[in-house]
This record gives sequence, C-alpha cells and structure tokens, in this order.
Amino acid sequence: MSKKKKAKLQNSEEHTKLIQLFYENSPEERQRLLTNIDTVLCSMLDLEHDDLPWLNPNQHNHKWEKIMTNLRLVVGKIEFEAAQKARSVH
Repeated sequence: MSKKKKAKLQNSEEHTKLIQLFYENSPEERQRLLTNIDTVLCSMLDLEHDDLPWLNPNQHNHKWEKIMTNLRLVVGKIEFEAAQKARSVH
C-alpha cells in the first residue's frame, strides 16, 4: 500500500473515531460540535480557519495534516468527556 493511501486511511479512521464519540447526537449537533472543536483549535493555536487541513486540504503537507487531525481528535475527546461528566453529575 502506498504511503499516501495509508495516510488517507489513517486520517479517515481518526475522523471516524471523532464522529463515533458523538454518535448519540443528531447530525446538526455533530456539525455544531465539530465547528466548536475547530474554533477551539484556531483560538488555542492562533490559526485561521483556512489553516485547518480538512477545510483547505490541498495546501498543507502530510505532517501538518496528521498533527492537526490528532489535535482535533484530542479536543473532541475532551469535549466528549466534559459532556459525559456534566450528564453524570446532574
């Protein structure tokens, strides 16, 4: 398997993991959560939305895409855990 194909597969798997975290939410809520995650990443790293590889895929190298996809997954997991904690407290 080529290196590029492996990278696309891995990014797809990471995106699937992120979506599975929010499987209980409606598609609109998932989209809102993903937008919030993107906003958190941009503010945390002082980036523009155009710097995110999933919004502007042809202008970034593989390492940047991998780092940002993993960061998106981490922020998504934090959001998920915070929501779970809020649900269990109430």
